[in-house]
Parts: sequence; structure tokens; C-alpha cells
Amino acid sequence: MMKTFRIFAVSMIVLGIALAGLAAPVARAQDKTHYVGFVPPALTSPFHVAMVEGATKRAEELGWKLDVQAPASEGDFQSFVTTVEQLLEKGVEAISINPIGTDSAVTAVKAANEKGVPILAHNFITPFSEGNVLQYIGYDQWGGAEKLALYTCELIAKKHNSTPAETPGKVYILLGIESIFSHRRTGGFKAGLAKGCPNVTIVGEQTAEWLRTKGQEVATIALQKDPEIDVFYGNSDEMAIGAALAAEALGLEINKDFFAVGIDGNQPTLDLLKAGKFSATLGVDPVRMGVTVIDTMQKVLNGETVPNILLTPSVVVNPDNLQDYLDGKLWTEPVGGSPELDNDLPTVPDTTEATPESTPAQ
Repeated sequence: MMKTFRIFAVSMIVLGIALAGLAAPVARAQDKTHYVGFVPPALTSPFHVAMVEGATKRAEELGWKLDVQAPASEGDFQSFVTTVEQLLEKGVEAISINPIGTDSAVTAVKAANEKGVPILAHNFITPFSEGNVLQYIGYDQWGGAEKLALYTCELIAKKHNSTPAETPGKVYILLGIESIFSHRRTGGFKAGLAKGCPNVTIVGEQTAEWLRTKGQEVATIALQKDPEIDVFYGNSDEMAIGAALAAEALGLEINKDFFAVGIDGNQPTLDLLKAGKFSATLGVDPVRMGVTVIDTMQKVLNGETVPNILLTPSVVVNPDNLQDYLDGKLWTEPVGGSPELDNDLPTVPDTTEATPESTPAQ
């Protein structure tokens, strides 16, 4: 009897080892590391640096190798294509790109398609004319800019001791590099001004190429011609920060004599908001958007189906809700949505009269 028991016990141990050996590869397969690529248009903006930060952090949590490569400047479209091609040659299993030039994007997408490498587009929800992109990840630029404009109307009205509907005022727009990004953010902001404060005048608009230094140069000249400008709106925070610096250098006080608003919600902007040196930003949380890119890659590499358009949230951030934004309390789960077209129309049809309080995050 004892001998039989010993044989049974040994058999169970051997069986256990065998089952463990079978289970181990399954566990390793689930925890499989991946080599993926991430291509911003450049790393000259804090926005793209923050997106890389979020993507890198999430990739490290998963044990993945993330290869981040970018051109030296956002206008170097040829280098953008070359960068993508080089990553494909290095053997990335998936890649996400954030193009500025749509022609260069199509070339990059086709290169990935030819190699059978899944490709995503981040901070971009406008389908390319050619090529297969599994998912476009980004926020509604038109809707976000419109929300920011409605809040800007309130700032101007308070300065002039009036109501948004009746207040006069002057706005100067700092444009980004000629692209759908600049078109949508400008169009949405103008729509918001027309809706919220129709008597406010746009006294000028000029490109500042997404750069703080150029924003400062353009704003300095604008203020010398018209020192009564109430608001500088930048298609990006960096340009608006440059305008704020220019106005202060000319002896104006921010949030009293003038306001500076922009789009991105970069950390430098948030620091300035906290210090009372900026007025408002459209926070699109680039760090969490970067995390979303890697999460989508994980789903794709696991064979899951993903929506072609994934909308990430945006919210107007001012000193009153700054801490909630920093704590992630204003971030909502991305959802499937509609593409944004370069057609001078809202991304989401406007069926209600929007206000800063009632307009939902896009």
C-alpha cells in the first residue's frame, strides 16, 4: 500500500512539472514584449515631448521597446518620411505617426502598408486620401477651439464691464504652419467668437510657425501698431506664451490689460497659469494621449478590433480648474467618433446653442 502511494505521489509531481512547463509558455506569450515606433512631427514643442513622455511610460509598464524618432523641424516633411522608412527597416511591429504634411503622411502610410506593419496616426483624426491607417487618435480641434473662444468672450466682457453678447474687443490670432491643424483651430475659434461675442473684432492673424520666439516677434509688431489688443489667441500654447512675453515687455499686465489663450495644455503653460502669467488653454492632455496610443497598439497586436477614429477629450483649463486637470479628474475615456475634415465646418454638427458651461468635451 505504501509503495503504491509513493508511486502515485511521484506521478503527481511529474504531472505537475509537466503542466507547469506547458503553462509557462502561455504566460510568457501574454507578457510578450514588442518593438514599436513613435514619430512626432518634431520635438521642438512641449506638446510632442509630453506625448512621448506618456507613450514611453506606458511602453515601459508593458515591458516594450519604444523607438522614438523625429525630424529636426516640423516643416521637414521629407525627413518625416525618411524617419518612418528607417523605423520600418529596423523591424518595428507597429508604428504611430503625427504628420503635419498630409502628402508625406500618405507616403509613410503606404510604406508601412507594404511591409504589413500596423500604422496609427496620433493627434490627428482626418483620414488620409490613400493608405490604410488602423486608427486615428486625437481630439476635435474645431470643437475645442470653439469652447476656448466662448470662454475668451467671457474674459473680454469682464474687462470691458459688459456681457459677452454686447462687449466690444480686439483679438489677434497667431496661426501655426499652414495645415489642417491651423485651419481647424482657427475656424473653430472664429466660430466661437461669432457665437459668443459677435461685436468683438479680429484685428489681425499671422503665422508664428508654432514657435514661442516667433509668437513674441509677431505680437510685438502687432502691439506697436495697435496697443489696445485685448486677446492674443495662439493655435498652440507656445505662440500665445510668446505673445504674453511680448506684451509684458511693452509694459502691459496679463489678465488685466490683455489675455493670452492657446491650445495644448502643455506643462510650461500650466505652470504659467498657476503663476498668473497666462489666461486659459485648451487642455488636451498630451501625456494621456500618448498613453492611449500605446494602449491601442497593444489591442492591435493582440488581434483586437479598434474604431478607426478615437476621440480623446479636451477641456478649457483656467486657474479655477487647473488642479483638477493636473490630477486627471477632467480626463474622460476616449470614444469612437467622427473624422475631422478640412471643410470649414464643425466636426460634430451643432444642434444646440452652446455655452462655456454646457458645451461637452469634444
